[in-house]
Amino acid sequence: MPFSEDFRWARKIKLLNKILGIVVILLVVAAINIFSVHHFIRFDWQKKRNFALEEFSLNVLNILEDPVEIYLFYGRSQDDAIPFFVNDLRNLLKEYRHAASKRIRVKFIDTVQQQRMAEELSLRFGAVTSNSIVISSREHFRIIPAFELYEFKDGIVSGFRGEQIISDEILKLSNRETKKVLFSTGHGEMDIDSVHPLYGSSSVKELLRQNGYRVEKVKLTEKIDDGSVRLLIIAGAQTNFAEKEIQVLRNFLNRDGRVLILLSPPRVCGLEDLFFDWGILADDMLIISNDDHLGISGDNMIDNFAEHPITQPMITMQLVALFGLCQPVRLDIGAPVRQYKAISLLSSGEKTFAKLDYLQRKPQYNPSEDLAGPVSVAVLSEHMIDEKTAGMQGKLLVIGSADFINNNRFCVLGNKILFHSVVTWLLEGTDSLSNSVKVRPTENYKITLSQAELFKIGIILLLIPFLVLLLGYLVAYIRRNMR
Repeated sequence: MPFSEDFRWARKIKLLNKILGIVVILLVVAAINIFSVHHFIRFDWQKKRNFALEEFSLNVLNILEDPVEIYLFYGRSQDDAIPFFVNDLRNLLKEYRHAASKRIRVKFIDTVQQQRMAEELSLRFGAVTSNSIVISSREHFRIIPAFELYEFKDGIVSGFRGEQIISDEILKLSNRETKKVLFSTGHGEMDIDSVHPLYGSSSVKELLRQNGYRVEKVKLTEKIDDGSVRLLIIAGAQTNFAEKEIQVLRNFLNRDGRVLILLSPPRVCGLEDLFFDWGILADDMLIISNDDHLGISGDNMIDNFAEHPITQPMITMQLVALFGLCQPVRLDIGAPVRQYKAISLLSSGEKTFAKLDYLQRKPQYNPSEDLAGPVSVAVLSEHMIDEKTAGMQGKLLVIGSADFINNNRFCVLGNKILFHSVVTWLLEGTDSLSNSVKVRPTENYKITLSQAELFKIGIILLLIPFLVLLLGYLVAYIRRNMR
């Protein structure tokens, strides 16, 4: 029998063909994997491109020289205000790591399962809460809580700003010199190193440190010549400032400095002339609130905010700030016309009033001498270089209460966000470096059922098995009768 007609050899040839086919397929798969390791290509097939990085972010990563570490801290709390925070950030940070794997290092820290690592990082960055991210480059770092990464409308999350915020911070951290924030001393101001609940503000110092700023104390008898100093805070001064100290303030403001003055009612501490120059008037009065505008501890609730980048987070998240004793701070209509732009930012409620004779046992509103609510409690004044240019020369913000930053009240979310927004705007301004990065809309689903509707659904779910049994019985009955 010829070799070609031998069935045994034919079967062996077919088996060999199958083996060779399997080997070829394995070699092709291996070649594809080897090629993909060295030439990795990804395609985004999503219509909305929800997580693909935009051109601005890619350009930031391309020019990045120093390595950047990003830590995502998350927990398993049932009280999380933004439960989808972890999923949004996980997907986004993976894109950053993929786009610049040699310069971006991303770590996900479960504060429950990885408690020891979380504690070690807290020693490095300070107290880091779950549901926040830390962006670190060289000695600079920035802690960003979850709420900063989202936009809110009527108290509900409406947009995700994660890429915009993270790309901005990466660029700022990679190019930023350490900025100093100075707190004045020598006049009984709040102590930033004290943990006293009423007279200490160590929580404020920790917040500033978490944002990458260096916090120091200064006496205004000294000149402020350091170029890294942009913000000076006077928090709750108890005694008058000397003329020499006021001149130091004027010189600092004229050099594009920013000054935040938190008053200790009803004191103005000899700063009336400085306020007058900037179009601000601080009255020797106290704001009296009714029960509608008093917190549980009797604090004044500030919930009227003018439209401004400083107050925007308070408006969108529908938050209130708790002040202690508070005095009016309003626009001085009698001030000379100068090159300044002043705006009232915060006001008390409509049913409040500012009392001139505040030492009365039971103060009552007197229309002839008191101010009817709403009463302005904070004024921001900016000196312009000239009337045509948009540039500013110094910023002065005066708030009628320093109590809202003491350790006892700073735990209130509204107080913390308000102070953070004030400092950020005074130091960084409002211009986002990533205006071209879109804010991604979020979809919110909320299912609510009344007790009656829940009862109806329960009845329906119970009826389903009985209907199935009934249908089975009918089928069996019909088949038995057809035999």
